[in-house]
Amino acid sequence: MVAVEVSERTLRELADPKSFERGREYFAEGRVRRIGVDGTTVTGTVDGSRTYRVRLEVTRRGLDGRCSCPWGQEGFFCKHCVATALVWLGQGGRATPPRPAPPRPGPLSDRELRSFLLAADHGWLVDQVMAATKTDRVLRARLAVAAGDPVDHAFDDREIRDRLERAIEIADYVDHGAAYGYFEYVNEVLDAVAELVDGGFPDVAITLSEYALELLEDAAERVDDSDGGVWEALTRVQEIHLAACEAGSPDPLALAERLLTRALDSEFEVFHDVVPDYERVLGPAGLARYRELVEAAWHALPPERSRERGNRASTVKHLVERLAESTGGADALVEVMARDVTSAYDALRIAERLHADGRDDEALTWLERGLTEYGPAPRLRALAADLHLRAGRHEEAAELRYAAFAEHPTLAAYRALREAAATGFRPWRDRALALLTTTPEPGANSTLVEILLDEGDADAAWQAVQRGGCQADLHLRAARARAATHPADAIPVLLDNADRVIEQRSRDAYRSAVHLLAEAKRLSTRCGLHEDFHRHLTTLRHDHRTKWALRQELDRAGLR
Repeated sequence: MVAVEVSERTLRELADPKSFERGREYFAEGRVRRIGVDGTTVTGTVDGSRTYRVRLEVTRRGLDGRCSCPWGQEGFFCKHCVATALVWLGQGGRATPPRPAPPRPGPLSDRELRSFLLAADHGWLVDQVMAATKTDRVLRARLAVAAGDPVDHAFDDREIRDRLERAIEIADYVDHGAAYGYFEYVNEVLDAVAELVDGGFPDVAITLSEYALELLEDAAERVDDSDGGVWEALTRVQEIHLAACEAGSPDPLALAERLLTRALDSEFEVFHDVVPDYERVLGPAGLARYRELVEAAWHALPPERSRERGNRASTVKHLVERLAESTGGADALVEVMARDVTSAYDALRIAERLHADGRDDEALTWLERGLTEYGPAPRLRALAADLHLRAGRHEEAAELRYAAFAEHPTLAAYRALREAAATGFRPWRDRALALLTTTPEPGANSTLVEILLDEGDADAAWQAVQRGGCQADLHLRAARARAATHPADAIPVLLDNADRVIEQRSRDAYRSAVHLLAEAKRLSTRCGLHEDFHRHLTTLRHDHRTKWALRQELDRAGLR
Protein backbone atom coordinates (compact mmCIF):
# COMPACT_ATOMS: atom_id res chain seq x y z
CA MET A 1 0.00 0.00 0.00
CA VAL A 2 1.36 3.42 -1.02
CA ALA A 3 0.57 6.59 0.95
CA VAL A 4 -0.46 9.52 -1.27
CA GLU A 5 0.68 13.01 -0.34
CA VAL A 6 -2.72 14.71 -0.68
CA SER A 7 -4.30 16.93 1.97
CA GLU A 8 -6.88 19.70 2.30
CA ARG A 9 -4.10 22.12 1.48
CA THR A 10 -3.58 20.30 -1.81
CA LEU A 11 -7.26 20.68 -2.62
CA ARG A 12 -7.14 24.42 -1.81
CA GLU A 13 -4.31 24.79 -4.33
CA LEU A 14 -6.17 22.84 -7.01
CA ALA A 15 -9.55 24.59 -6.68
CA ASP A 16 -10.46 28.25 -6.62
CA PRO A 17 -11.63 29.52 -3.19
CA LYS A 18 -15.33 29.48 -4.06
CA SER A 19 -15.19 25.92 -5.44
CA PHE A 20 -13.29 24.73 -2.38
CA GLU A 21 -15.81 26.20 0.06
CA ARG A 22 -18.80 24.86 -1.89
CA GLY A 23 -17.09 21.45 -2.08
CA ARG A 24 -16.68 21.43 1.72
CA GLU A 25 -20.38 22.22 2.05
CA TYR A 26 -21.29 19.36 -0.29
CA PHE A 27 -19.03 17.06 1.72
CA ALA A 28 -20.64 18.15 5.00
CA GLU A 29 -24.15 17.70 3.55
CA GLY A 30 -23.35 14.11 2.52
CA ARG A 31 -23.92 14.67 -1.17
CA VAL A 32 -21.11 12.32 -2.22
CA ARG A 33 -22.08 8.70 -2.73
CA ARG A 34 -20.70 5.53 -4.26
CA ILE A 35 -17.02 6.24 -3.60
CA GLY A 36 -14.74 3.65 -5.17
CA VAL A 37 -10.97 3.19 -5.18
CA ASP A 38 -9.40 1.07 -7.91
CA GLY A 39 -5.65 1.20 -7.81
CA THR A 40 -4.76 4.86 -8.23
CA THR A 41 -8.22 5.90 -9.43
CA VAL A 42 -10.92 7.32 -7.13
CA THR A 43 -14.47 7.57 -8.48
CA GLY A 44 -17.66 8.93 -7.05
CA THR A 45 -21.03 10.49 -7.82
CA VAL A 46 -22.15 13.80 -6.36
CA ASP A 47 -25.70 15.09 -6.08
CA GLY A 48 -25.92 18.72 -7.20
CA SER A 49 -28.42 20.37 -9.55
CA ARG A 50 -28.15 16.92 -11.13
CA THR A 51 -25.98 13.88 -10.48
CA TYR A 52 -22.38 14.33 -11.62
CA ARG A 53 -19.62 11.74 -12.10
CA VAL A 54 -16.19 12.46 -10.63
CA ARG A 55 -12.91 10.72 -11.43
CA LEU A 56 -9.74 11.47 -9.46
CA GLU A 57 -6.34 10.16 -10.56
CA VAL A 58 -3.43 9.91 -8.13
CA THR A 59 -0.26 10.76 -10.02
CA ARG A 60 3.35 11.40 -9.12
CA ARG A 61 2.55 15.13 -9.13
CA GLY A 62 -0.39 14.77 -6.74
CA LEU A 63 -4.02 14.66 -7.79
CA ASP A 64 -5.86 15.24 -11.07
CA GLY A 65 -9.62 15.64 -11.18
CA ARG A 66 -12.29 15.29 -13.87
CA CYS A 67 -16.01 15.91 -13.50
CA SER A 68 -19.00 15.69 -15.84
CA CYS A 69 -20.27 19.13 -14.74
CA PRO A 70 -19.79 22.09 -17.12
CA TRP A 71 -17.05 23.65 -14.93
CA GLY A 72 -15.22 20.35 -14.68
CA GLN A 73 -15.40 19.75 -18.42
CA GLU A 74 -13.56 23.05 -18.89
CA GLY A 75 -10.63 21.46 -17.03
CA PHE A 76 -11.20 23.07 -13.63
CA PHE A 77 -11.00 21.27 -10.27
CA CYS A 78 -14.66 21.88 -9.38
CA LYS A 79 -16.63 21.69 -6.12
CA HIS A 80 -17.71 18.11 -6.94
CA CYS A 81 -14.05 17.07 -7.22
CA VAL A 82 -13.35 18.78 -3.88
CA ALA A 83 -16.25 17.00 -2.13
CA THR A 84 -15.23 13.61 -3.52
CA ALA A 85 -11.59 14.13 -2.55
CA LEU A 86 -12.62 15.11 1.01
CA VAL A 87 -14.62 11.90 1.40
CA TRP A 88 -11.64 9.90 0.11
CA LEU A 89 -9.29 11.70 2.50
CA GLY A 90 -11.71 10.96 5.34
CA GLN A 91 -11.42 7.29 4.49
CA GLY A 92 -7.65 7.39 4.80
CA GLY A 93 -6.67 8.96 1.49
CA ARG A 94 -4.70 5.97 0.36
CA ALA A 95 -4.41 4.26 -3.02
CA THR A 96 -3.00 0.89 -3.96
CA PRO A 97 -1.50 -0.30 -7.21
CA PRO A 98 -4.01 -2.49 -9.07
CA ARG A 99 -3.59 -6.16 -8.28
CA PRO A 100 -2.76 -8.38 -11.23
CA ALA A 101 -5.63 -10.63 -12.23
CA PRO A 102 -5.09 -14.29 -11.40
CA PRO A 103 -4.15 -16.38 -14.43
CA ARG A 104 -7.11 -18.05 -16.13
CA PRO A 105 -7.03 -21.28 -18.11
CA GLY A 106 -7.36 -20.83 -21.86
CA PRO A 107 -10.63 -21.65 -23.64
CA LEU A 108 -11.40 -25.20 -24.68
CA SER A 109 -9.92 -25.95 -28.11
CA ASP A 110 -12.07 -27.14 -31.03
CA ARG A 111 -10.37 -30.52 -30.86
CA GLU A 112 -11.12 -30.90 -27.14
CA LEU A 113 -14.75 -29.84 -27.66
CA ARG A 114 -15.17 -32.30 -30.54
CA SER A 115 -13.78 -35.14 -28.44
CA PHE A 116 -16.24 -34.29 -25.67
CA LEU A 117 -19.22 -34.23 -28.04
CA LEU A 118 -18.27 -37.56 -29.63
CA ALA A 119 -18.29 -39.15 -26.19
CA ALA A 120 -21.46 -37.39 -24.96
CA ASP A 121 -24.78 -39.16 -24.42
CA HIS A 122 -26.76 -39.13 -27.70
CA GLY A 123 -30.05 -38.12 -26.10
CA TRP A 124 -28.46 -35.30 -24.13
CA LEU A 125 -26.75 -34.04 -27.28
CA VAL A 126 -30.05 -34.00 -29.22
CA ASP A 127 -31.68 -32.03 -26.41
CA GLN A 128 -28.86 -29.46 -26.52
CA VAL A 129 -29.13 -29.06 -30.30
CA MET A 130 -32.91 -28.69 -30.17
CA ALA A 131 -32.57 -26.06 -27.45
CA ALA A 132 -30.10 -24.17 -29.64
CA THR A 133 -32.51 -24.18 -32.60
CA LYS A 134 -35.00 -22.19 -30.52
CA THR A 135 -32.77 -19.11 -30.77
CA ASP A 136 -30.67 -19.88 -33.85
CA ARG A 137 -32.97 -19.96 -36.87
CA VAL A 138 -30.10 -20.54 -39.29
CA LEU A 139 -29.01 -23.65 -37.39
CA ARG A 140 -32.56 -24.96 -37.40
CA ALA A 141 -32.91 -24.40 -41.15
CA ARG A 142 -29.58 -26.12 -41.86
CA LEU A 143 -30.67 -29.12 -39.83
CA ALA A 144 -34.00 -29.15 -41.67
CA VAL A 145 -32.19 -29.22 -45.03
CA ALA A 146 -30.02 -32.08 -43.78
CA ALA A 147 -33.21 -33.87 -42.81
CA GLY A 148 -34.56 -33.57 -46.37
CA ASP A 149 -36.45 -30.26 -46.36
CA PRO A 150 -35.97 -28.31 -49.66
CA VAL A 151 -33.56 -25.38 -49.28
CA ASP A 152 -36.14 -22.84 -50.51
CA HIS A 153 -38.58 -23.99 -47.81
CA ALA A 154 -36.24 -24.62 -44.91
CA PHE A 155 -35.67 -21.02 -43.89
CA ASP A 156 -38.70 -18.88 -43.12
CA ASP A 157 -37.59 -15.29 -43.70
CA ARG A 158 -40.71 -13.68 -42.19
CA GLU A 159 -39.09 -13.09 -38.80
CA ILE A 160 -36.09 -11.21 -40.34
CA ARG A 161 -38.44 -9.28 -42.63
CA ASP A 162 -40.37 -8.15 -39.56
CA ARG A 163 -37.13 -7.16 -37.83
CA LEU A 164 -36.02 -5.18 -40.88
CA GLU A 165 -39.31 -3.31 -40.91
CA ARG A 166 -39.17 -2.57 -37.18
CA ALA A 167 -35.56 -1.40 -37.43
CA ILE A 168 -35.78 0.73 -40.59
CA GLU A 169 -39.31 2.08 -40.97
CA ILE A 170 -39.85 5.49 -39.33
CA ALA A 171 -43.25 6.82 -38.35
CA ASP A 172 -42.19 10.41 -37.67
CA TYR A 173 -38.55 11.61 -37.72
CA VAL A 174 -35.23 10.50 -36.21
CA ASP A 175 -33.19 13.54 -35.16
CA HIS A 176 -29.41 13.73 -34.83
CA GLY A 177 -29.41 12.71 -31.20
CA ALA A 178 -31.31 9.49 -31.92
CA ALA A 179 -29.68 8.69 -35.27
CA TYR A 180 -26.73 6.76 -33.80
CA GLY A 181 -29.02 4.36 -31.95
CA TYR A 182 -31.25 4.03 -35.00
CA PHE A 183 -28.39 2.94 -37.26
CA GLU A 184 -26.97 0.67 -34.55
CA TYR A 185 -30.28 -1.21 -34.52
CA VAL A 186 -30.35 -1.32 -38.33
CA ASN A 187 -26.86 -2.84 -38.38
CA GLU A 188 -27.85 -5.47 -35.83
CA VAL A 189 -30.58 -6.72 -38.16
CA LEU A 190 -28.26 -6.51 -41.18
CA ASP A 191 -25.89 -8.79 -39.24
CA ALA A 192 -28.64 -11.40 -39.26
CA VAL A 193 -29.02 -11.05 -43.04
CA ALA A 194 -25.25 -11.33 -43.56
CA GLU A 195 -25.11 -14.50 -41.45
CA LEU A 196 -27.38 -16.20 -43.97
CA VAL A 197 -24.69 -15.97 -46.66
CA ASP A 198 -22.20 -18.16 -44.79
CA GLY A 199 -24.99 -20.08 -43.08
CA GLY A 200 -26.04 -21.83 -46.29
CA PHE A 201 -28.94 -19.58 -47.39
CA PRO A 202 -27.43 -16.96 -49.73
CA ASP A 203 -30.51 -16.83 -51.97
CA VAL A 204 -32.64 -15.83 -48.98
CA ALA A 205 -30.03 -13.14 -48.21
CA ILE A 206 -30.39 -11.81 -51.77
CA THR A 207 -34.13 -11.33 -51.33
CA LEU A 208 -33.81 -9.81 -47.87
CA SER A 209 -31.01 -7.42 -48.82
CA GLU A 210 -33.04 -6.12 -51.77
CA TYR A 211 -35.97 -5.60 -49.39
CA ALA A 212 -33.65 -3.78 -46.97
CA LEU A 213 -32.53 -1.44 -49.75
CA GLU A 214 -36.14 -0.61 -50.52
CA LEU A 215 -36.91 0.12 -46.87
CA LEU A 216 -33.79 2.24 -46.37
CA GLU A 217 -34.42 4.43 -49.40
CA ASP A 218 -38.03 4.96 -48.32
CA ALA A 219 -36.92 5.95 -44.81
CA ALA A 220 -33.95 8.11 -45.82
CA GLU A 221 -35.80 11.44 -45.76
CA ARG A 222 -37.07 10.84 -42.22
CA VAL A 223 -33.71 10.42 -40.47
CA ASP A 224 -30.96 12.97 -39.80
CA ASP A 225 -28.13 11.85 -42.06
CA SER A 226 -25.57 14.52 -41.20
CA ASP A 227 -23.11 11.79 -40.11
CA GLY A 228 -23.65 9.68 -43.23
CA GLY A 229 -25.54 6.84 -41.59
CA VAL A 230 -27.91 6.25 -44.52
CA TRP A 231 -25.04 6.03 -47.00
CA GLU A 232 -23.10 3.63 -44.78
CA ALA A 233 -26.15 1.39 -44.30
CA LEU A 234 -26.91 1.33 -48.03
CA THR A 235 -23.27 0.53 -48.79
CA ARG A 236 -23.29 -2.34 -46.33
CA VAL A 237 -26.49 -3.82 -47.74
CA GLN A 238 -25.01 -3.71 -51.25
CA GLU A 239 -21.92 -5.53 -49.98
CA ILE A 240 -24.13 -8.21 -48.44
CA HIS A 241 -26.12 -8.47 -51.67
CA LEU A 242 -23.01 -8.97 -53.80
CA ALA A 243 -21.61 -11.59 -51.41
CA ALA A 244 -24.96 -13.39 -51.41
CA CYS A 245 -25.11 -13.38 -55.22
CA GLU A 246 -21.56 -14.76 -55.42
CA ALA A 247 -22.41 -17.54 -52.93
CA GLY A 248 -25.90 -18.26 -54.26
CA SER A 249 -27.47 -19.15 -57.60
CA PRO A 250 -29.63 -16.22 -58.72
CA ASP A 251 -31.19 -16.30 -62.17
CA PRO A 252 -28.80 -14.07 -64.21
CA LEU A 253 -31.50 -12.55 -66.47
CA ALA A 254 -33.85 -11.70 -63.61
CA LEU A 255 -30.93 -10.38 -61.56
CA ALA A 256 -29.84 -8.10 -64.41
CA GLU A 257 -33.34 -6.65 -64.65
CA ARG A 258 -33.59 -6.05 -60.89
CA LEU A 259 -30.16 -4.42 -60.73
CA LEU A 260 -30.99 -1.94 -63.46
CA THR A 261 -34.48 -1.17 -62.14
CA ARG A 262 -33.13 -0.43 -58.67
CA ALA A 263 -30.27 1.71 -60.08
CA LEU A 264 -32.67 3.82 -62.16
CA ASP A 265 -35.11 4.30 -59.28
CA SER A 266 -32.48 5.02 -56.63
CA GLU A 267 -31.61 8.49 -55.38
CA PHE A 268 -28.54 7.12 -53.57
CA GLU A 269 -26.53 5.57 -56.44
CA VAL A 270 -27.52 2.05 -55.46
CA PHE A 271 -26.14 -0.60 -57.86
CA HIS A 272 -24.24 2.00 -59.91
CA ASP A 273 -21.17 -0.25 -60.08
CA VAL A 274 -22.75 -3.42 -61.45
CA VAL A 275 -19.92 -3.37 -63.96
CA PRO A 276 -17.43 -4.64 -62.98
CA ASP A 277 -18.66 -5.85 -59.57
CA TYR A 278 -21.37 -8.23 -60.83
CA GLU A 279 -19.77 -9.37 -64.11
CA ARG A 280 -18.84 -12.81 -62.80
CA VAL A 281 -22.22 -13.28 -61.10
CA LEU A 282 -24.21 -12.28 -64.20
CA GLY A 283 -22.14 -14.32 -66.62
CA PRO A 284 -22.34 -13.78 -70.40
CA ALA A 285 -26.13 -14.11 -70.61
CA GLY A 286 -26.89 -11.84 -67.69
CA LEU A 287 -24.34 -9.24 -68.79
CA ALA A 288 -25.78 -9.20 -72.31
CA ARG A 289 -29.27 -8.65 -70.89
CA TYR A 290 -27.96 -5.88 -68.64
CA ARG A 291 -26.23 -4.16 -71.59
CA GLU A 292 -29.43 -4.44 -73.65
CA LEU A 293 -31.47 -2.78 -70.90
CA VAL A 294 -28.92 0.00 -70.28
CA GLU A 295 -28.71 0.84 -73.99
CA ALA A 296 -32.49 0.93 -74.23
CA ALA A 297 -32.61 3.35 -71.30
CA TRP A 298 -29.91 5.47 -73.00
CA HIS A 299 -31.82 5.73 -76.28
CA ALA A 300 -35.01 6.61 -74.40
CA LEU A 301 -33.50 9.72 -72.79
CA PRO A 302 -34.84 13.14 -73.82
CA PRO A 303 -32.60 15.25 -76.09
CA GLU A 304 -29.51 17.04 -74.71
CA ARG A 305 -30.26 20.26 -72.78
CA SER A 306 -33.89 19.22 -72.46
CA ARG A 307 -35.62 20.38 -69.30
CA GLU A 308 -37.10 16.91 -68.99
CA ARG A 309 -33.67 15.51 -68.14
CA GLY A 310 -33.01 14.88 -64.47
CA ASN A 311 -31.28 12.47 -62.11
CA ARG A 312 -32.34 9.50 -64.24
CA ALA A 313 -30.30 10.84 -67.17
CA SER A 314 -27.20 11.16 -64.98
CA THR A 315 -27.64 7.59 -63.77
CA VAL A 316 -28.07 6.21 -67.29
CA LYS A 317 -24.99 8.12 -68.49
CA HIS A 318 -22.94 6.65 -65.65
CA LEU A 319 -24.10 3.10 -66.38
CA VAL A 320 -23.39 3.47 -70.11
CA GLU A 321 -19.93 4.81 -69.37
CA ARG A 322 -19.11 1.93 -67.02
CA LEU A 323 -20.21 -0.56 -69.67
CA ALA A 324 -18.21 1.16 -72.39
CA GLU A 325 -15.04 1.29 -70.30
CA SER A 326 -15.33 -2.37 -69.30
CA THR A 327 -15.57 -3.52 -72.92
CA GLY A 328 -13.62 -0.96 -74.97
CA GLY A 329 -11.36 0.86 -72.51
CA ALA A 330 -10.67 4.58 -72.57
CA ASP A 331 -11.46 5.11 -76.26
CA ALA A 332 -14.92 3.60 -75.94
CA LEU A 333 -15.56 5.54 -72.74
CA VAL A 334 -14.53 8.89 -74.27
CA GLU A 335 -16.65 8.17 -77.33
CA VAL A 336 -19.70 7.62 -75.13
CA MET A 337 -18.98 10.62 -72.92
CA ALA A 338 -18.49 12.88 -75.96
CA ARG A 339 -22.03 12.14 -77.18
CA ASP A 340 -23.57 14.10 -74.33
CA VAL A 341 -21.47 17.12 -73.31
CA THR A 342 -23.76 19.71 -71.75
CA SER A 343 -21.59 21.36 -69.09
CA ALA A 344 -18.06 22.28 -68.04
CA TYR A 345 -18.10 19.25 -65.77
CA ASP A 346 -18.71 16.92 -68.73
CA ALA A 347 -15.72 18.39 -70.56
CA LEU A 348 -13.61 18.09 -67.39
CA ARG A 349 -14.47 14.41 -66.94
CA ILE A 350 -13.37 13.60 -70.48
CA ALA A 351 -10.14 15.57 -70.02
CA GLU A 352 -9.42 13.83 -66.71
CA ARG A 353 -9.90 10.41 -68.31
CA LEU A 354 -7.59 11.27 -71.20
CA HIS A 355 -5.02 12.73 -68.81
CA ALA A 356 -5.12 9.52 -66.73
CA ASP A 357 -4.15 7.65 -69.92
CA GLY A 358 -1.26 10.06 -70.62
CA ARG A 359 -3.04 11.74 -73.55
CA ASP A 360 -2.49 15.31 -72.37
CA ASP A 361 -2.76 17.03 -75.76
CA GLU A 362 -6.21 15.55 -76.32
CA ALA A 363 -7.14 16.46 -72.77
CA LEU A 364 -6.11 20.08 -73.38
CA THR A 365 -8.29 20.20 -76.48
CA TRP A 366 -11.30 19.27 -74.37
CA LEU A 367 -10.34 21.70 -71.62
CA GLU A 368 -10.03 24.57 -74.10
CA ARG A 369 -13.39 23.62 -75.58
CA GLY A 370 -14.95 23.62 -72.13
CA LEU A 371 -13.44 27.01 -71.24
CA THR A 372 -14.65 28.46 -74.54
CA GLU A 373 -18.19 27.09 -74.33
CA TYR A 374 -18.85 27.28 -70.60
CA GLY A 375 -16.64 30.08 -69.29
CA PRO A 376 -13.73 30.11 -66.83
CA ALA A 377 -14.67 27.10 -64.72
CA PRO A 378 -12.01 26.84 -61.95
CA ARG A 379 -11.41 23.10 -62.27
CA LEU A 380 -11.06 23.28 -66.06
CA ARG A 381 -8.60 26.14 -65.71
CA ALA A 382 -6.63 24.37 -62.97
CA LEU A 383 -6.18 21.15 -64.94
CA ALA A 384 -5.26 23.07 -68.11
CA ALA A 385 -2.57 24.97 -66.17
CA ASP A 386 -1.24 21.70 -64.74
CA LEU A 387 -0.98 20.14 -68.20
CA HIS A 388 0.78 23.18 -69.68
CA LEU A 389 3.22 23.10 -66.77
CA ARG A 390 3.91 19.39 -67.30
CA ALA A 391 4.76 20.20 -70.91
CA GLY A 392 7.11 23.03 -69.89
CA ARG A 393 4.83 25.80 -71.19
CA HIS A 394 5.32 28.12 -68.20
CA GLU A 395 3.86 31.25 -69.75
CA GLU A 396 0.57 29.56 -70.68
CA ALA A 397 0.36 27.96 -67.22
CA ALA A 398 1.07 31.31 -65.54
CA GLU A 399 -1.67 33.06 -67.56
CA LEU A 400 -4.23 30.53 -66.36
CA ARG A 401 -3.05 30.59 -62.75
CA TYR A 402 -2.97 34.37 -62.63
CA ALA A 403 -6.59 34.41 -63.81
CA ALA A 404 -7.41 32.01 -60.97
CA PHE A 405 -5.55 34.24 -58.48
CA ALA A 406 -7.33 37.38 -59.71
CA GLU A 407 -10.68 35.66 -59.27
CA HIS A 408 -9.93 34.29 -55.79
CA PRO A 409 -6.73 35.82 -54.36
CA THR A 410 -5.32 33.44 -51.76
CA LEU A 411 -1.87 32.39 -50.62
CA ALA A 412 -2.39 28.98 -52.22
CA ALA A 413 -3.27 30.59 -55.58
CA TYR A 414 -0.21 32.86 -55.30
CA ARG A 415 2.07 29.91 -54.62
CA ALA A 416 0.58 28.08 -57.62
CA LEU A 417 1.27 31.14 -59.79
CA ARG A 418 4.86 31.29 -58.54
CA GLU A 419 5.34 27.61 -59.35
CA ALA A 420 3.98 28.08 -62.88
CA ALA A 421 6.00 31.19 -63.73
CA ALA A 422 9.24 29.74 -62.33
CA THR A 423 12.18 31.98 -63.29
CA GLY A 424 9.86 34.46 -65.01
CA PHE A 425 7.89 35.13 -61.84
CA ARG A 426 8.92 38.74 -61.17
CA PRO A 427 6.41 40.49 -63.49
CA TRP A 428 3.64 38.15 -62.36
CA ARG A 429 4.50 38.95 -58.73
CA ASP A 430 4.27 42.67 -59.41
CA ARG A 431 0.85 42.21 -61.05
CA ALA A 432 -0.44 40.08 -58.19
CA LEU A 433 0.71 42.43 -55.42
CA ALA A 434 -0.56 45.48 -57.32
CA LEU A 435 -3.94 43.78 -57.60
CA LEU A 436 -4.06 43.25 -53.84
CA THR A 437 -3.12 46.85 -53.02
CA THR A 438 -5.76 48.33 -55.33
CA THR A 439 -8.71 45.98 -54.97
CA PRO A 440 -11.54 47.08 -52.67
CA GLU A 441 -12.40 43.47 -51.88
CA PRO A 442 -12.53 42.73 -48.11
CA GLY A 443 -9.68 40.52 -47.02
CA ALA A 444 -7.34 41.57 -49.84
CA ASN A 445 -4.90 43.23 -47.45
CA SER A 446 -4.90 40.13 -45.22
CA THR A 447 -3.89 38.08 -48.26
CA LEU A 448 -1.15 40.60 -49.03
CA VAL A 449 0.21 40.34 -45.47
CA GLU A 450 0.06 36.55 -45.61
CA ILE A 451 1.99 36.49 -48.91
CA LEU A 452 4.68 38.85 -47.66
CA LEU A 453 5.12 36.75 -44.51
CA ASP A 454 5.33 33.63 -46.66
CA GLU A 455 8.12 35.28 -48.63
CA GLY A 456 9.96 36.18 -45.42
CA ASP A 457 9.64 39.94 -45.88
CA ALA A 458 8.75 40.88 -42.30
CA ASP A 459 9.26 44.63 -42.81
CA ALA A 460 6.98 44.80 -45.85
CA ALA A 461 4.36 42.68 -44.07
CA TRP A 462 4.43 45.03 -41.06
CA GLN A 463 4.06 48.09 -43.28
CA ALA A 464 1.11 46.45 -45.05
CA VAL A 465 -0.53 45.84 -41.66
CA GLN A 466 -0.06 49.49 -40.71
CA ARG A 467 -1.57 50.68 -43.99
CA GLY A 468 -4.60 48.46 -44.27
CA GLY A 469 -4.96 46.20 -41.23
CA CYS A 470 -5.55 42.45 -41.43
CA GLN A 471 -7.05 39.49 -39.60
CA ALA A 472 -6.09 39.17 -35.92
CA ASP A 473 -4.09 35.97 -36.35
CA LEU A 474 -2.07 37.49 -39.19
CA HIS A 475 -1.47 40.64 -37.14
CA LEU A 476 0.03 38.47 -34.42
CA ARG A 477 2.19 36.58 -36.94
CA ALA A 478 3.41 39.84 -38.44
CA ALA A 479 4.22 41.19 -34.96
CA ARG A 480 6.23 38.10 -34.08
CA ALA A 481 8.18 38.40 -37.32
CA ARG A 482 8.73 42.11 -36.59
CA ALA A 483 9.99 41.30 -33.09
CA ALA A 484 13.30 39.99 -34.47
CA THR A 485 14.39 43.54 -35.30
CA HIS A 486 11.81 45.80 -33.60
CA PRO A 487 10.63 44.08 -30.40
CA ALA A 488 8.93 47.22 -29.03
CA ASP A 489 6.48 47.18 -32.00
CA ALA A 490 5.42 43.61 -31.23
CA ILE A 491 4.72 44.06 -27.49
CA PRO A 492 1.36 45.92 -27.79
CA VAL A 493 0.06 43.31 -30.24
CA LEU A 494 0.94 40.46 -27.88
CA LEU A 495 -0.71 42.25 -24.93
CA ASP A 496 -3.87 43.02 -26.93
CA ASN A 497 -4.14 39.39 -28.00
CA ALA A 498 -3.70 38.24 -24.40
CA ASP A 499 -6.56 40.54 -23.30
CA ARG A 500 -8.79 39.19 -26.07
CA VAL A 501 -8.04 35.55 -25.23
CA ILE A 502 -8.70 36.07 -21.51
CA GLU A 503 -12.27 37.09 -22.33
CA GLN A 504 -12.94 33.54 -23.56
CA ARG A 505 -13.00 32.48 -19.87
CA SER A 506 -11.69 28.93 -19.94
CA ARG A 507 -8.64 27.20 -18.55
CA ASP A 508 -7.18 26.62 -22.02
CA ALA A 509 -7.75 30.27 -22.90
CA TYR A 510 -5.97 31.41 -19.75
CA ARG A 511 -2.99 29.20 -20.59
CA SER A 512 -2.82 30.68 -24.08
CA ALA A 513 -3.00 34.19 -22.66
CA VAL A 514 -0.18 33.43 -20.21
CA HIS A 515 2.03 32.23 -23.08
CA LEU A 516 1.42 35.54 -24.87
CA LEU A 517 2.21 37.51 -21.72
CA ALA A 518 5.39 35.54 -21.13
CA GLU A 519 6.41 36.27 -24.72
CA ALA A 520 5.72 39.99 -24.18
CA LYS A 521 7.78 39.92 -20.98
CA ARG A 522 10.81 38.51 -22.81
CA LEU A 523 10.58 41.20 -25.48
CA SER A 524 10.15 43.91 -22.83
CA THR A 525 13.34 42.75 -21.14
CA ARG A 526 15.19 42.84 -24.48
CA CYS A 527 14.29 46.45 -25.22
CA GLY A 528 14.40 47.88 -21.69
CA LEU A 529 10.66 48.15 -21.15
CA HIS A 530 10.44 45.75 -18.24
CA GLU A 531 8.89 48.34 -15.90
CA ASP A 532 6.16 49.15 -18.43
CA PHE A 533 5.36 45.45 -18.68
CA HIS A 534 5.29 45.09 -14.90
CA ARG A 535 2.78 47.96 -14.64
CA HIS A 536 0.60 46.32 -17.31
CA LEU A 537 0.76 42.98 -15.51
CA THR A 538 -0.16 44.59 -12.17
CA THR A 539 -3.19 46.27 -13.75
CA LEU A 540 -4.21 43.03 -15.49
CA ARG A 541 -4.05 41.02 -12.25
CA HIS A 542 -6.13 43.66 -10.48
CA ASP A 543 -8.74 43.87 -13.24
CA HIS A 544 -9.12 40.07 -13.29
CA ARG A 545 -8.66 39.42 -9.58
CA THR A 546 -11.88 37.34 -9.43
CA LYS A 547 -10.58 34.89 -12.06
CA TRP A 548 -8.87 32.44 -9.75
CA ALA A 549 -7.85 30.04 -12.52
CA LEU A 550 -6.15 32.86 -14.45
CA ARG A 551 -4.23 33.94 -11.36
CA GLN A 552 -3.18 30.34 -10.83
CA GLU A 553 -1.81 30.09 -14.39
CA LEU A 554 -0.01 33.44 -13.99
CA ASP A 555 1.60 32.23 -10.77
CA ARG A 556 2.71 28.96 -12.36
CA ALA A 557 4.41 30.94 -15.16
CA GLY A 558 6.12 33.24 -12.68
CA LEU A 559 4.20 36.30 -13.88
CA ARG A 560 3.70 38.07 -10.57
